[in-house]
Amino acid sequence: MELLRGGASRLRALATECLPFELPLEASRPWLYQWFDSKIVRLSGYKATVVTSSRKDLLLVALLGSGGRLPVFASGGHLIRIPISGEGIAKKWRAPATFLVRRNQLKTRRLELLSLGSQLAIAFVYANHRDSLLYYGSRSHSALRFPSRITSPGKHLSSKFKVAGKGQETSIETRARVLGTYNSFFAYERYAFIGEFYDSKRWHALEGHWRFLRRLDVSNCFGSIYTHSFSWATSTDAHSKAHLGGLPKFGDADLGRVFDKVMQASNWGETHGICVGPESSRVFAEIIFQKLDLIIRQRLHNTGLSGRDYEILRYVDDFFVFVREEPDLDRVTAVISSVLEESGFTLNSSKTKDYTTPFTTAISERKASLKIFLKHALPFDGSLPGYDIREIGVQLRSTMISSDSDAQAIGAALTQVERRLRKFLKQRASKCADYEEAQELLSYVWSFAHSMLYLYLANPSVSSSMKLIRTLRDVRRASMLCSQLTPRSRSMIDLESSESLHFAVTRAIGRLLFTSGAEIEICQFLSLASASDLEMASGDSVLADLCNLLREYLTSNRAPKSNQAGLFLLLSTMKYFLARDRSDPAQVDQLLAVCSDFSDLLFDGQFLPPRSVVSHASQELLLLALLECPFIDEARKFALLNKGWVLATLRDQFDFTGDPLRSARRFLKRCIADEGLARRGVVSLPTLGAFVWDDDYFDDMLYEKEPQFVY
Repeated sequence: MELLRGGASRLRALATECLPFELPLEASRPWLYQWFDSKIVRLSGYKATVVTSSRKDLLLVALLGSGGRLPVFASGGHLIRIPISGEGIAKKWRAPATFLVRRNQLKTRRLELLSLGSQLAIAFVYANHRDSLLYYGSRSHSALRFPSRITSPGKHLSSKFKVAGKGQETSIETRARVLGTYNSFFAYERYAFIGEFYDSKRWHALEGHWRFLRRLDVSNCFGSIYTHSFSWATSTDAHSKAHLGGLPKFGDADLGRVFDKVMQASNWGETHGICVGPESSRVFAEIIFQKLDLIIRQRLHNTGLSGRDYEILRYVDDFFVFVREEPDLDRVTAVISSVLEESGFTLNSSKTKDYTTPFTTAISERKASLKIFLKHALPFDGSLPGYDIREIGVQLRSTMISSDSDAQAIGAALTQVERRLRKFLKQRASKCADYEEAQELLSYVWSFAHSMLYLYLANPSVSSSMKLIRTLRDVRRASMLCSQLTPRSRSMIDLESSESLHFAVTRAIGRLLFTSGAEIEICQFLSLASASDLEMASGDSVLADLCNLLREYLTSNRAPKSNQAGLFLLLSTMKYFLARDRSDPAQVDQLLAVCSDFSDLLFDGQFLPPRSVVSHASQELLLLALLECPFIDEARKFALLNKGWVLATLRDQFDFTGDPLRSARRFLKRCIADEGLARRGVVSLPTLGAFVWDDDYFDDMLYEKEPQFVY
């Protein structure tokens, strides 16, 4: 993504720290940061001033809700300066959109999309307290992952700084790895991912030095965090208790009290538990655990244990206890458990595991075996090996899966296959002199992609789906790499790759439609189908099945704290099936009827508790997505948006004259009309992109997502 030194660069936490990585591609662009970067004219402390040039800009400011009545009109010829107060935003409670993703075949993981105001409040915290975040987040020698410095603003994907052929080998920045693009606000010391720790020289050194290892896991870590404990972690306990009264102005308050308030306000105003998914939550939790690390070390010293007897390392909420004498495992564990319980945490006894040197022989053997197989099966030069599709599948399964394998191990192995296969395809495709040679290469590459498909379906997760999708995208675009072929031969290769992609996507969606918790994964495959111009021959049944799934979802997820993944699936389904006349009028009516059911639920004036919570992230996303949807006419848009919460928000935020409800409807109609004029080219109106309805950024987003899905 392009993050140059613009006016909003201090708010660039909006781009990387506030959105879960597992969101569908269409909802993952840093659009809010880009909007601020194009509109901001002043930024000081917790106050910003933006220049609005359209009603849509004013609507977005209303959703941010920093206080103060807004004017009802702005245009390119009538610019309006609007002040935005981060402190005002943080004093209003907002609701995140909770959605579930699959961790493996049996378990799901809860994540949250923060509301727009919460995202901005967090960005203000980073802008004003970044040095304090670094200090309090790097005090413990036990941490395996902690912020060590602030990254530089990044460069555009297509800039001269991107090395051809190497752009997709990047990851989150660490002190030893500096990226050409911007993937995180902080560079992280030691290991960005736990898998890097297992692959490191330090891990092997630990195996050689210690005899015993115990792994400990904190149960429901983020859900157990008491937000006020952050103030305690960044000050003395006495200081924290002395300041439990009224909060001073943000400009006069320290990091602990401000971040505490922001995290509460972003999660229904609750002090128990924080949102899961945003990187900012991991930083918040890390600072608390850094403090606990220091207490644990002091307690162990008081018991007579020294650094010669044990070593504790921690990756977020996973503890690694190394000792020479086995009885010391229980002594160290008892201290860790006691300190955690004092702060409201408990260890998950079912995940406690003991190991004796060597700690990871089986895992290491499988990794080495996979690396050797890939090197022999995917050589960059010479003739193609004689492996057939069955042999490839057997080899991959034997080197990737064992009785104790987990989704993370499978994900790391799929990354190995994906990266080696991409290099193999790039190296060899340009050397193909004729159609027969290119066809043989593509068939061989497809054998690996086919095996990856079934490994993914047997060991599902959002992370694994992204690796498969990137590989399928590479297969789809293989003809572009065959530079020596004639246009006719390229066209034939393109047709064959399209047929392979069609098989994979329809097979994946067909399986996922009847798999619980797979909504986000279906979104990703629909994105791939749309970006690859794939026409699903079974589109009629797929759309009908999707509509049935969405109706079932609405029946069981009507509460504001319930799973909101169905909303993402609705928007992705609309994007694919409403575009390019893929649906007949009856199917369009069917899909828009389901959309109307969603808007009836989310925009109902009683969806949220009265007066306590001002907005829900699902409401904001659906409002902005429908407003910019190019496939719905103005009358239908108005019918979908002319609902209680939308009108109440407009009524409360704008300085209307006369009947406020009637004025709110008039403003809404004019916002919709502005979109129609922009689509017809009558006026210029930049797109926000809270949900992206075109495929222009598909490949860029695949690239941006890769660093977060290495393991």
